[in-house]
Amino acid sequence: MGRIRLLWTSCRGQTLIEFALIAPVLFILLFGIIDFGLMLNQRITLEHAVREGSRYGMVTADCAAIRLRTVDRAGDIIDLADVTVSYQSPDGSAVTSAMPGDNVKVRAAFDWRFPLMSGFRWFHDDVGEIHGHVSGDGRLELAVPDASGCSGP
Repeated sequence: MGRIRLLWTSCRGQTLIEFALIAPVLFILLFGIIDFGLMLNQRITLEHAVREGSRYGMVTADCAAIRLRTVDRAGDIIDLADVTVSYQSPDGSAVTSAMPGDNVKVRAAFDWRFPLMSGFRWFHDDVGEIHGHVSGDGRLELAVPDASGCSGP
């Protein structure tokens, strides 16, 4: 009779069931935090690369070299086709011939898909994908005679 009473008062099974109910929520929360941290790291790296590209563009008139410098600084986050370079006057209007004091603007587009959260099959394929861009600009230190053909690959 003592053993039967001991089985009825044991809490080991209850703890296991409670953990089974709470574990999926905890894992989703943990994976979401890790995914968000990875995305934030990628965005900060890309912001640094674009800033470096615009700094390089202040002293270089070659658009292809500016774009290549930006992609090199970003590592394997973006491709050359994702980077655009444009020249603007101080009031923000586009210029075809940039002079010292005008702005060079480097912009990079990126797509981010949450790698850990996309592993859960109950999410739709489009959920968890972010499309964004970062940009950086700086003042030119030299003249750029042909500043119109800088956005294409």
